[in-house]
Amino acid sequence: LTLSIISRMSSRSISPKDCPARLFAQDEVIQLLKALPRDSYDRHEVLATVKQSRMLRAALLLHKEGVTVCLDGRENVCALSEHFVSAIDCYLVDEDLKFRKEVFDYAKKECVVASVATSMMCVGDNKEATNAHELLRKALHTKLSDLVSLDAVLTAQLVAEIFIDDLDEVMNSLKSVEGGEIQFKFLHSIISEDLSRADPVAGQVLNANLSIDHHQTYLSLMAQFHPDMVYQHLSTHDNYRTEECLKLCQEYEIADASAYLLERMGNISSALQLMLQTLEGRMMTLKRIIRGIGPSGYSFDRNALRRTGGLGRRKQDHNLAENEKKEKEIQSVKRILIVSLDLCERNSGPSSARTEHGSQLWFNVLDRLINAKGFLRLAKELPEHAAIMSAVLSELLQMTMQRMVSNIPLPDLVRKITTDHSGNRLGEFREMIMSMLKTYSCEVDVFTRAADVMHHDVRCMSLEKKRLKLRGSRVQSVSGVQLGKRVFPSKIKAIDDITSSIILAVDSEGDATTREDILDDVTRSDVKNKDIVAVALSKLRRKRERISGQKKHRVWGRAQTTVNMMTTSDVNFCKGKSSEAAFMGPRHIGALSGAEHYGRLG
Repeated sequence: LTLSIISRMSSRSISPKDCPARLFAQDEVIQLLKALPRDSYDRHEVLATVKQSRMLRAALLLHKEGVTVCLDGRENVCALSEHFVSAIDCYLVDEDLKFRKEVFDYAKKECVVASVATSMMCVGDNKEATNAHELLRKALHTKLSDLVSLDAVLTAQLVAEIFIDDLDEVMNSLKSVEGGEIQFKFLHSIISEDLSRADPVAGQVLNANLSIDHHQTYLSLMAQFHPDMVYQHLSTHDNYRTEECLKLCQEYEIADASAYLLERMGNISSALQLMLQTLEGRMMTLKRIIRGIGPSGYSFDRNALRRTGGLGRRKQDHNLAENEKKEKEIQSVKRILIVSLDLCERNSGPSSARTEHGSQLWFNVLDRLINAKGFLRLAKELPEHAAIMSAVLSELLQMTMQRMVSNIPLPDLVRKITTDHSGNRLGEFREMIMSMLKTYSCEVDVFTRAADVMHHDVRCMSLEKKRLKLRGSRVQSVSGVQLGKRVFPSKIKAIDDITSSIILAVDSEGDATTREDILDDVTRSDVKNKDIVAVALSKLRRKRERISGQKKHRVWGRAQTTVNMMTTSDVNFCKGKSSEAAFMGPRHIGALSGAEHYGRLG
């Protein structure tokens, strides 16, 4: 009865795959199978029914159940691998990409469950003891190539957890699949650090288990499938055999990688010569592509298109394709030039090992670009095509000059252009030279502005330091009693009445008066301590009289002065001693010394 119900429900899923009715019928079958007890239906018959109706998720549910039954020992273990592989296939053929990637979690889970099982199961009539974990590992090993096609990073993570001890076997099994492209994807996910970004532990484990042979295999496959990636890999890694890689790059005619390896082997001149020959070849290819572009380029005549019908449209499509090819080739030419300039920059400098080449490497590139119009024969091309090539050459020259400015003195560069190429029309270099001089002028302006900002900051810090040193008030009298002069006894009592808790307010004339109106409750509690301020004022008067007497004695003819704004350095200078003004050593801006004014009270 259960089989009949499921067969009737499955018959409703004859509609196309994307039909909502088909998906709804499959969901109903899955819910029914989850609700029914396992012994209420024959799993094999139901599995055949849902497979016939192409209900793959329902079939997946039954295959998972079969794996569980085999692991529990309730069914012959021979069916374990079959159910496990079929479950993986159900995942891989599903329409939903997110659902397909759930196969990795399922495979890990089943392998972990099988490894935990300690019981051994019998296989066939021979009753051999076989580990369930090994059966699942062997079954999973056969599906690794399909898993790599789905997601190479997740497959590498799976290999790091289950097949880390059999990495060579995994590599050999992927070697012959799709001509080695699957093996390249697997190695690329590990060596390019994609795996390390997703799972640092798995990435570290697999990278530690890769040998130099694995890296050579990766480079060989890269040269075969993605030659444009070889130079970047060689310049950022060093775990490869240089001579073998050079032969490999020469075999696949990868110029930038071959030049880099020649440079590493010390043959710098040959490396640059190879890059310049490749640059000339790419420019010749670009000229041929530009020849194939119609005179109208991207634009087209609507009237002509209406008259010629499909012929005009096909011509326009051809021009669009040729323009895309032209842009791609221009980027290729620029990439070759950048590699050449990088080579010059690495091998030109002040060190003794580089003086053999010096600026000559840069000048070789410059000469080849300036003479490019000669060997390209642009005068014999159509004006429109010649204009495109001239614009490309001007851009290449500008890139070269901008890189040369930071490595070669500007006078040498200008002398090279005006002397060695004096026969050429200097108007061709006008835009390039103007751009170079503009860049140079901008750099000078930036440095000048930076120096101005520095001087302004130093001055502001010096003024702030002086302000902090001179923040005291100049007091000439206290409550009408002149300081530094002889005081009548009648006025001494007024000074004696000033206590340490009283605040003095200094006006613009230098007269200090008491401000009892702003005293708080705490200060009023100390009013009785009158003797403290009296003693302090007495000491202050005696000190100033002593200083004034010393000045009058040592500096003849100078009148006795009162409190002033002179600092200790100024006083020392008046006495004939050295001061900070005569010190020509380094001065530390911002290091604030103690206050140097003698006018503060308390």
